[in-house]
Amino acid sequence: MENLEVKEALGAIVESTKSQAAKIKTIEDQQSEMRKEVTSIGDSLIGIKQKGVGLDNGFGSKAPSSMGRNVIEDENFKLFTSKQVKHARIEMKNTILGEGGSPQDPVDTIVPYQHVQGIVGGAFRELTLLDVLPVGTATSNTIHYTREASWTNSAAERAEGTQKPESTLTFEDVNAPVRTVPHFLKASRQVLDDAPALQSYIDTRMRHGVMQRLESQIIAGNGTSPNISGITTTGNHTDLTVVTADNDLDAASRAKYQVKSADFAPSFYVVNPADWGRIERKKTGIASDETPLAGAGNAVSYLANGMQPMLWGLPVITSNSMTAGSFICASRDALMLWVRQETAVELFEQNEDDVEKNLVTIRAEGRFAFTVFRPAAVIVGAWPEAS
Repeated sequence: MENLEVKEALGAIVESTKSQAAKIKTIEDQQSEMRKEVTSIGDSLIGIKQKGVGLDNGFGSKAPSSMGRNVIEDENFKLFTSKQVKHARIEMKNTILGEGGSPQDPVDTIVPYQHVQGIVGGAFRELTLLDVLPVGTATSNTIHYTREASWTNSAAERAEGTQKPESTLTFEDVNAPVRTVPHFLKASRQVLDDAPALQSYIDTRMRHGVMQRLESQIIAGNGTSPNISGITTTGNHTDLTVVTADNDLDAASRAKYQVKSADFAPSFYVVNPADWGRIERKKTGIASDETPLAGAGNAVSYLANGMQPMLWGLPVITSNSMTAGSFICASRDALMLWVRQETAVELFEQNEDDVEKNLVTIRAEGRFAFTVFRPAAVIVGAWPEAS
């Protein structure tokens, strides 16, 4: 009886041992599979890095940590893979971030940037003076014309047999040379080939640059070669007759009627934006009345839903080319812009060392002349209230 019990006890121990051995074998198999999976993760990370997308972002700085990197660099994982321990507890020591640098900003390592197509342009100055000038075609390199220098009308009634009054009329010859307005920049051949929108933008920007300079010359060119002789140059306009007590609006009105007094029809004002803003903000001047002078029926008004400002019934052209503190009131019939060569944009690859550097020289230029036929019809004055 005792032998039977001993045999049964030994049999139970053997079965238990076999069961434990099977469980240990299962755990070892699971650990082996785990090691294979982690090794595979490590190989994948190495492969990604070799393709240039890995732990280094390609700019010499370290990319944000990933979960796989945290696993393979953990000390417990190294002990586990070397079979020094049978279990490994791995803690995430770093937070995966979508930002980097100092101070931190979003980076495209994890989340790609949202790319906006095209080019965000810069400021293009409004060139409205060029829109109102009469334009002629120049067929030579100099525009020559003869204009009236003075006229005294002595016509008057006389009785029979008396001396008739004599009028006087003088003329002067004026030459307006054609001036070239150019500029250039350089760009790589690759960027022009790879970014067609950039080439189109450069073309627009270069043309606008020429026209912006032309408008500045028409207003303020001093006439000394290679400059155009502009409106504010002595001899091309008549100074405003100043009245000491006048305010800005008074001065503008006097300029308008000074043009009319010369028997010409005033067409527009040219005003610096800062001066025009000051005039817009003027109040009635009546005590406790903050009503702006600008408005329907007042000296300052607007057309086209506020797009076109008006002063004393004439359109106002605001231009940064007009010197602050001064203004122009003119008849368009007194002015003429002459075009010898329209603004053209050309590309050159043989300039300087462009071939060696794979660069392209982009040049824009136009050729123009400007004439003031009747200086009496062009009034230049100073704003009395300009600070």
